[in-house]
Amino acid sequence: MGRRPQRQTQQRQQQPPSVILPLPSEVCQVAANGNRCDNIGLWLDRFLTVNPQNWELTQDAKHRQHLMQLMNQQAWQQKVREQLNALQRRNDVMLKWYEQRGFTVKRIEAKPVWRFVVGLGAAHVLETGITLHRLFGLPIVPGSALKGAARAYAKLVKGKPDDDADLIAVFGTTEQAGSIIFFDAIPLEVPKFQLDIMNPHYPNYYRTQGQNPPADWESPNPVFFLTVSETPYLFAIAARSEQGNRLLELAEEWLKEALRELGIGAKTSADYGYWVIFEERRQS
Repeated sequence: MGRRPQRQTQQRQQQPPSVILPLPSEVCQVAANGNRCDNIGLWLDRFLTVNPQNWELTQDAKHRQHLMQLMNQQAWQQKVREQLNALQRRNDVMLKWYEQRGFTVKRIEAKPVWRFVVGLGAAHVLETGITLHRLFGLPIVPGSALKGAARAYAKLVKGKPDDDADLIAVFGTTEQAGSIIFFDAIPLEVPKFQLDIMNPHYPNYYRTQGQNPPADWESPNPVFFLTVSETPYLFAIAARSEQGNRLLELAEEWLKEALRELGIGAKTSADYGYWVIFEERRQS
């Protein structure tokens, strides 16, 4: 009778873990099974727990549970703040590099009215994605998205035709580069994430692209996704031509109005992606 607890302890030790990280053992060892990782991108792309029996993602992984828990830890926020400071220094050095070479740079600060998400439809193991900086893992707004939004505002809201000289000069064509550079927008504070949910009620209808009619007996298929809220961002554009100052003013106007009126990213029809512009930072 006295040996039974020891056997039970040994059996419990030999039982395989209920969830694992789908990574080589040496990677898990170096990363302390993920606990040494502070990069948001790695937690969303690599350190996702799976069931070792069938290699399916756990519900905690789908709910981004670990990231949401880390957000409430002061030590983790401090580490992310250090990463953010490094990203901001790098961005500032880059913009100054342009200014030293004769480019005119405009800096604009804005804050989402509610929430925003860019890159929601990108291919991802979690079904929904979010655009993160490749090195620092922080959520950014790509310059290509900003350029597209500004151009859409110039064409749709301002009624600019395709052959308008200013439109071509600012944004360029497939044969000609535009005169304005749109930089990636970066956060000014530690990003605040909010978990949201889409709940399609007719999954078979959407999965078959309408070949199966929607039916009331289908079960909803909740899909979770991350958004960013309450986080101010720095936007920047630069002119690279002699007539760039006038074009820069146009681009700035179109970009600001696009942020205010058209929105950036996914689900703008549900009030995501709209911004309040509260300050323009001018370099002294």
